[in-house]
Amino acid sequence: MTIKKLLKDPKVSLRTIAPTAPIAAAITMLAADDTSALLVTNDNQTIDGILSSSDIVKYLDDHKQVSDEVLVLDVMTKDVITCDANDPVQRLELLMTQNNVRHIPITDAGAPVALISIIDVTRHRLSMAEGEMSQMRDFVSGAS
Repeated sequence: MTIKKLLKDPKVSLRTIAPTAPIAAAITMLAADDTSALLVTNDNQTIDGILSSSDIVKYLDDHKQVSDEVLVLDVMTKDVITCDANDPVQRLELLMTQNNVRHIPITDAGAPVALISIIDVTRHRLSMAEGEMSQMRDFVSGAS
């Protein structure tokens, strides 16, 4: 199954912020959306980085405070792992596990279309397991 199936979930979205935005604006967005990552982009066609709540915590641990002059580009992760919408979900899971990341941007024709979290993947896996259990129950009850 491809990642495109995950993109149909209405809870999967793409929240973005410009690299030159103040980090305070990013923190406000993260809190308001009750999310833990934003895709950093200037033009919605390229990926400049990703800003996660973990990036902010690491920055605070190093600097002890966040001033008004701190920008998203000062805190974000610049080396971003991506997946194509046509990749299998298993590739997404493998990349998350191998790289110890909880969010991966998804691209289609090179442009970002979603930011998939480990929660999205888990929700998808649980849905598939429930469907399989239902089929098994139907099979067993039909065989009796």
